[in-house]
Amino acid sequence: MTALLKVDGLSRYFGGLAAVKDLSFELNAGEIVGLIGPNGAGKSTAFNVISGSLAPSAGRIQFAGQSIEGMRPSQVVRHGLARTFQSATVYPAATVQENLYRGALARFDVPIWAQIAQTASYRSALRKVREEVDEVLEITGLAPYRDDVAGALAYGHQKRIGVAIGLATRPRLLLLDEPAAGLNPEECAEFGCLLKTLRDRHEISLLFVEHHMALVMNTCEKIIVLVQGQKIAQGTPDEVRNNPAVIEAYLGVDEDAHG
Repeated sequence: MTALLKVDGLSRYFGGLAAVKDLSFELNAGEIVGLIGPNGAGKSTAFNVISGSLAPSAGRIQFAGQSIEGMRPSQVVRHGLARTFQSATVYPAATVQENLYRGALARFDVPIWAQIAQTASYRSALRKVREEVDEVLEITGLAPYRDDVAGALAYGHQKRIGVAIGLATRPRLLLLDEPAAGLNPEECAEFGCLLKTLRDRHEISLLFVEHHMALVMNTCEKIIVLVQGQKIAQGTPDEVRNNPAVIEAYLGVDEDAHG
């Protein structure tokens, strides 16, 4: 099976400090993969490099068989790889529906002159965007809130909006940076169900950073563990849970914080 995402020898240095060092892993189409590790392990830096927000210091990144290292985030999105951020990144004064247009319009490639002239191709593309936004609202359970102001909704709904914005770009792979941060246990369980639905029904592969171990262990088929910028383990949830190096470096440090 050809990997959808292949990261090979990826490193990112800040001055003389290696935030990520020689990271290699593969993610196949249809997989849900977790990237875990203690604070400062390099997880978000790895996300930033893979998604184009930071340039790699070394290494290769291939997505769907094409090298994407060094591409701008907008180019990476157009190739089918999107990401969300740790915070609930919404326009608080805009409606839920208007927020989703941010994602959908990221791949809106109709020339500006056609938009100004309101050509048939522009109107057709805009209709398609509207249909796709409606579909994402249904998928994420946000349809009842489409006309609500995003900033007035509960934090759990705002986190879903962040995911929905990513989905509106029509990704093949969605990177989620701490999607359960700030969610209560019930919201977290619902979020895990949403992630599995995205994979099972909508054929979207997922790679996510998360400290909530119940979500990681119950959702992922494969887990990658980073410590001080380096991969120390990779495997199934059971393999990672029982790995002595992982227990010593991460899971056993503060089980209450990560449970």
